[in-house]
Amino acid sequence: METKRGEECRTFAVTPGEKIDILELEELGRRYNIVIYLYFEDELARKVSISDDLATYKDVPEYERPFIRLESFISFAGSQDPGFRDKLSELPLILEVIACGEAVIEGEERRYITTLMPFLDEMDALEI
Repeated sequence: METKRGEECRTFAVTPGEKIDILELEELGRRYNIVIYLYFEDELARKVSISDDLATYKDVPEYERPFIRLESFISFAGSQDPGFRDKLSELPLILEVIACGEAVIEGEERRYITTLMPFLDEMDALEI
């Protein structure tokens, strides 16, 4: 069952509205087996559940959706720019936590966190 957006995600060590470095989120996901999604559209991230989005976009290739798994985003960006991870260390990319909970993801009950990518005008000078 999905967690409501306003609830604190105590077992995830994050809360909705919190802003967290993308590399810290990546480590949190890896360490605790949490699926983390990065959204590119504010309205979609805040109004629709991850279960609904996964169902809606199930036939759309991952890289064409308005959201992506965090590890896929980092992997793709790293394939385009081998120095991407170093740039993230020098100039952190801060994501906003939108929601967290448990949902059926790829056929099994999984813990998840949804996040929102900052808009370009909010990003100071991160060159990708």
